[in-house]
Amino acid sequence: MKKKISIIGCGWLGKAIAKVLLNEGFIIDGSTAQKDNLIELKSMGINPHQIQLSNDGVFGKLLPLFEEAGIVILAFPPGMRRNLNADYAARVNHVLKAIPKHFDGKIIHLSSIGVFGTTQGIVSEDSVPRPESAVGKALLKAETHIKNFSALATVVRLGGLVGDGRHPARQLAGKTNISAPKAPINLVHQKDVVSFLVKLIQGNNWGDTLHCVSPIHTERATYYTHECLENNLAKPIFSEDESKRTKKVLDTKSENLLGFHYQLPNCRIQDG
Repeated sequence: MKKKISIIGCGWLGKAIAKVLLNEGFIIDGSTAQKDNLIELKSMGINPHQIQLSNDGVFGKLLPLFEEAGIVILAFPPGMRRNLNADYAARVNHVLKAIPKHFDGKIIHLSSIGVFGTTQGIVSEDSVPRPESAVGKALLKAETHIKNFSALATVVRLGGLVGDGRHPARQLAGKTNISAPKAPINLVHQKDVVSFLVKLIQGNNWGDTLHCVSPIHTERATYYTHECLENNLAKPIFSEDESKRTKKVLDTKSENLLGFHYQLPNCRIQDG
């Protein structure tokens, strides 16, 4: 395998992935949209590139990221919460169109379990997504672009991300009338995501759609109340109204396919 891996989107998750891959001996090229971040990436040992993706195209030179790369990881988020006009699927497609014809590496696309509707119940990698939100529909359309581009491209759908200072319990602390108290959680720790991707890269299984989500699916009210009280945060108050939110996302493939096991399945604040 070629030792160069390129990460398009070295943000909160991309940098965590890069750090571990550097320690594994890989050469890492990484992109950021912000010029101010180039110095930080370089200080980490990443070969930095400033790339801005928009609905209209790519600003910056993508070609160096693909040259000599054995694997390219698409790790940039949809960005639709900050910018309602962002066309995530179009941005993914712009990246794919910029890939040179002689590129013979593999592609890993980091997607989200948001492709599934909130009322779909128990779903696995083989379930047909029925997204309800604009973000979910954009995620699914982007996955279609990826799969149509290469039969060897691997899509990894991530659960709700926690770790490294990020945890939804902090946002819910002290709030009232929170919906869907009995809905299952579908979280995953950043460290498990990184370990999952390392296993994928080290293996030789390509072209799949995989789920990276913790096997723990505690009810939301039980889980978030415990996390807040355990960490001296204000207790969240959940609504007693019934909710149709039933989505429970299973990872049924990674243990057999990659030999992967979740090390932080409880996704606790105290896990870091």
